[in-house]
Amino acid sequence: MPKLTPLKAIRLKCLDCMCGQMKEVKLCPSKDCALWGFRRGKKPKAPSEQEDSKNPPEKPAEKQ
Repeated sequence: MPKLTPLKAIRLKCLDCMCGQMKEVKLCPSKDCALWGFRRGKKPKAPSEQEDSKNPPEKPAEKQ
């Protein structure tokens, strides 16, 4: 039997909550649920990481 990691356990709980419908897990409206950020079986990005991905750092100006 494969090892059940915490993320896989959360994913299975979310699938159970949504009657086994993967699309419903993706569209889950329960954002106040403690497991919501982990529902897709991956670690959610920290708020600071999300901001970084929206605003990539600027390249330094070339010296002339």
